[in-house]
Order: sequence, then C-alpha cells, then structure tokens
Amino acid sequence: MKHMDVRILIVDDLLMNIELLEEILTPEGYTVDSAESGEEALDKVFNDPPDLILLDVMMPKMNGYEVCRRIRENKSLPYVPIIYITASELEQENVIEGLGAGGDDYIRKPFEIGELLERIISCLRVKALYDELAKTKAELSRYVSLSTLRMVESKIHHGQAEPVDRDAYVTILFSDIRGFTQISERMAPADVFAKLNNNIGKQLKIIEKYQGIIEKLNGDEVMAVFDGPNMADNALGCALEIIQELSKSELNGESELFNVGIGINTGQIYIGSLGNEFFRDYTVIGNTVNIAARLCGLADKLQVLFTKTTLTSISQEKFCFQSIGKKMLKGLSKPIEVFKATL
Repeated sequence: MKHMDVRILIVDDLLMNIELLEEILTPEGYTVDSAESGEEALDKVFNDPPDLILLDVMMPKMNGYEVCRRIRENKSLPYVPIIYITASELEQENVIEGLGAGGDDYIRKPFEIGELLERIISCLRVKALYDELAKTKAELSRYVSLSTLRMVESKIHHGQAEPVDRDAYVTILFSDIRGFTQISERMAPADVFAKLNNNIGKQLKIIEKYQGIIEKLNGDEVMAVFDGPNMADNALGCALEIIQELSKSELNGESELFNVGIGINTGQIYIGSLGNEFFRDYTVIGNTVNIAARLCGLADKLQVLFTKTTLTSISQEKFCFQSIGKKMLKGLSKPIEVFKATL
C-alpha cells in the first residue's frame, strides 16, 4: 500500500493538534481527513472507512475508547487500525481498557515524529494482511463447494471435527461445451485455455449473481448448487442469463467454445465425504445430480433443459418454457418428461 493511497482520519477535539498531525503526515504522502468529535468521527468512518485512525483519548461527550468500541461493534466495516494518541499518563488499566475496546496501539504526547510514522507503517502492514485475507476469503466463498460450506458451518457452530453427512433438497445446474474434445483438437492448447477461461469466467460471474455455489469445475464442465427458498428460480434465471451472455460471444464470432448446453434438476441429494485418511473429498452425490448431468449431455448448444421437479419449484409465470416430451436418460429405468426454457 503506497502512502499516496492511504487515507488517515485524525480524531481530536483540539484543532491545533489536528493541524500538527496534518503537517507531519501530508509531506509523507498520506491523505488526511479529520473529525473534531467522536460523533463526527463515527459518521465519517461508517460512511467512508479510512485506512487508519489516529484517535485522541480524552474528548468531551464521547472519549476515544467509546469511539473505538463502536467502530469495532460494526461488523460490516473492513478492518481499520486504530492508534490512540493520549496526553495523559498511561497506566496499566488504561492500556487494558484501550486494547479491550479494540485499539491497536498507543502514542503518548509529546511524541517523536519518527516513532509515530513507524507505528503507522507497522499498523498499515497488518491492515494489508487483513485486506488480503478478506479478499481471499471472498474469492473462496464464490467457488467453495456447498458441502464444504456445510462442513465449516457445522464445525463453527457445533465444534465438530468432521462434517455432518446429511440429506439436502437443492437445485443442481450442469453446464458444458458441445463438442469440446473435437473443437480442442483443432486449436493450440494455449488458445483453448484462454478461450475456455473466458467462457468459464463469464459463467462463474453469473452463477455468483444468482447465489449459486460452485461445486465442481472439470475442464469445460461446471456444476453449481442452488440452495434456499428461491433455488429453482435462481438456477433457471442463471442458466438463461448464461445462454444470453454466451450467445453474444457466438454472434461476435469469438469461438465455438461458447456453445454450452445446460441441464437443471431439483431434488434430494446427499452431502458426504468420500476417500480415506490420505485423501478426502466432501461432495454432493445422488440421483438428482446424475439426472442434471444427463440433461446437460442431452441439451443442444445454447439450450437449457430441466425436469418436472424443477418446473413445480419455479415461479412459472416468470419463465417461458415448453415440454419436449419424455426422454430416456442413461442410467434410468424409465423415461422422464423434459422441459426446455427459452429466452
């Protein structure tokens, strides 16, 4: 994080103290903002969080500890380092109270400029790590499997070392490219990778928009799970938007690698772990998954097929669809009725 990209909020009820800190920080390349009361500071932090806060402890109405406590109570805020600046003697109980409220460091007036700047740099290093962790966590939450999420939730809420294998009722979406093997034979591997990555990237963005969870990426195949009360609507809406988005690529003559087919099914699945002590995979299995995969294989390019269980779960007035009759899918003992969604 470059200094010119760092915004520091100075909170002090004395204007002369704010001006002194501005004179120190501005030549270092920091962008400086200020607040002359705890209330004003909270308003600024909640509306546009700074990168670091220099917080006076002794202020009327609301002291620095209370300001810090209220900032830390707001879980929607990103991590912002808070350095207390105090003119009073630092007793052990003061340090404990300040750190307990969520502060990160102390500077006592009068302070050495070099010490202040180094403490700021040190706190900003910690913030950079927090920001990177938050970014990684957000990225993982887009792609981590439903079963893994369930496992983590179980472990957090119940303190269990292993995930709870269980049944769940969900909507499954499968997408893959028509004739991928034949197409890739005619292209250089690097070109295949670049175009496939473009395709998959578009799909993942739309799946995220519709609150789907990526369960599996396998070459050109994407498997997503939709959970919750609107899962079927979300899955079908997602599929249609994927088709619409990839149709633009086809019209622009980008590549046959955008000609996907999509299959959707709703029903009971089992979330469990497969493997042994050397390798274990937490996955979603069941006939619901198999049928969605078979429908995906049956679908023509840029076509969405779904089952009757999905039909009965969607808000039918929202979508255009028609039955294409009963189809015999591999692995099933009797044919099932299949529906085609249209834009």
